[in-house]
Amino acid sequence: MRANISFTVLIAGLMLAPLAAGAAPAKVKNFKDLKASQIRSYSAAVIDADSGELLFGKRENEKRAVASITKIASAYVYLNQNPNLNKKVKMESGDEVPGGRLRLPVGTTMRAKDFLYASLVGSANNSATALPRLTGLGKSKFVDEMNDLADTAGASGAKFVDACGISPDNRASAKDLALVGREVYGNSYLCKVSATKSYSFNINGGKGNKRIVHTSPIVSKKNSAFKVLAAKTGYLDEAKNNLLVKLQNKKNGRAKIMVVLMGASTRNATTQDATKLAKWAFANYKW
Repeated sequence: MRANISFTVLIAGLMLAPLAAGAAPAKVKNFKDLKASQIRSYSAAVIDADSGELLFGKRENEKRAVASITKIASAYVYLNQNPNLNKKVKMESGDEVPGGRLRLPVGTTMRAKDFLYASLVGSANNSATALPRLTGLGKSKFVDEMNDLADTAGASGAKFVDACGISPDNRASAKDLALVGREVYGNSYLCKVSATKSYSFNINGGKGNKRIVHTSPIVSKKNSAFKVLAAKTGYLDEAKNNLLVKLQNKKNGRAKIMVVLMGASTRNATTQDATKLAKWAFANYKW
């Protein structure tokens, strides 16, 4: 283990151990079913964040393109290497891929943690693509670690082929992604990053500044029913709009769920579906 790892990052790394399943929530006496037709997204899954129990499903086992939700797996693998997050690193030409990106010139210097935040908050493809390089694992080994994560999470049907999600060959079902999200967001540091509404950082030794805003409106939208613990969006033409979010009941802090929505026509539709599913789950299950 590297000697220059901060105590905070060390603790974050230790918290990446596989989650143990707890007791599943029980249905309330006057349980009301939610019909799949009431959810606009093509597929959906809601699981208890503690036990992994499926609470709601709509085509939950059908595999689809993951898009940028892929980035939660690459962030997990990156952090699991116990990196020095304050190390100064450069954006390189090999990091550049199509799609959404951190709009900074090749050669720009920033801290390693800024790559992580840009990947999860701003969904920057070049920042996520840089993570395998920063670990020294190389793309092939790094992607293998991402797929090992899916297996550990109980989502053996998930398949990752890159670190950023630009390829439609990154595929998983809504239930697979919920289980991967449960594993990833068992880590409080990654939750903190993924729930950040906006993030600013210095570049080139303080000679400039960059600000990024979270890609999901659910992070900034006020809601009396739940607290957003983590959120990650995804979009490809092949996938449409995807969302993975971890939510906590404001009235009962023990009640936490993972919600995954795939194939929605708009980003707002994923927010509306997630809100509907959260309110339904917290009203119809007891923890």
